[in-house]
Amino acid sequence: MELEDVSFQFLREITDGFSKERIIGEGAFGVVYKGVTKNGDDVAVKKLKLRDVNLDFKQFQNEFYNLTKLKHQNIVQILGYCYEIEKKPFVMPDGREVLEDKTYTAFCFEYLHNGTLQKHLSDEFCKLDWHKRFKIIKGTCDDLKYIHEDLQEPIYHLDLKPDNILLDKDMVPKIADFGLSRILGNELTRITRRPYGTPGYQPPEYIDKGEISGMFDIFSLGVIMIRIVSGPKGYADYQDMSSHEYLNQVRIDWRNRLQATCTGDSLEAYCHQVETCTQIALDCVQKDSQKRPDILKIIEKLNELEIDNGKVISTNL
Repeated sequence: MELEDVSFQFLREITDGFSKERIIGEGAFGVVYKGVTKNGDDVAVKKLKLRDVNLDFKQFQNEFYNLTKLKHQNIVQILGYCYEIEKKPFVMPDGREVLEDKTYTAFCFEYLHNGTLQKHLSDEFCKLDWHKRFKIIKGTCDDLKYIHEDLQEPIYHLDLKPDNILLDKDMVPKIADFGLSRILGNELTRITRRPYGTPGYQPPEYIDKGEISGMFDIFSLGVIMIRIVSGPKGYADYQDMSSHEYLNQVRIDWRNRLQATCTGDSLEAYCHQVETCTQIALDCVQKDSQKRPDILKIIEKLNELEIDNGKVISTNL
């Protein structure tokens, strides 16, 4: 499917009337349904929640504009959109029948068969081995580099979390849900009173001062990485101990796990990956945003952790 203006009736039909059984996700701004076209193609349909007509239209415009700029294999691709205003009869308290505007807004996206990262981090002993976790960390960072550094105008996501990272059939991560994303232009930071992000993934400078910048996403990335490395309670555990204590605990836990499947140089290489990823994550969640690494520095460190025949190799050489 190419990007096209689709009717709300078409989206209603392919989702069985937006049935509850087709719901695959829900956020502050919309509900996501699985749709199946007449050709048998699976798609994801995000039906935006309606609150205020003017705000809804701005929300639709913002997400649509930013989505159309994103052409990357690790960004969930938009396939279609819908913005319809229908005149519907409405009976007034005095019995008079008038016409009111009924607005329908929705997006149609590619469907990712392995669902959200959140689903795979549902418990500490999830089925993700370290190789898959590192692949997800690396892929998510590559995605963030694309929107922060590779576009003519950087886009800041401002709501990164495991629910907004989808996994394809090969467990490759793709960033989704750009409803809150912003282009700040020449401004490095901006002060706002608008709600951004999700509690637990919001940096202290935003909570305290309403400050948004690229470091907002870096903080959120750090929390995500901590959860990937040490499970759903990882960030809470980190807040209850010093960085040194937390890093040491993660190091011991993963060495014990990895010893069951690898030894020698291979074991040491994977343990080095775990330790470095954890340290990067801790750097990302520092309270002082100026001390957090940018995404280029993070990618540089991750590239040095590629493993070949059980040994760490540097792809920068």
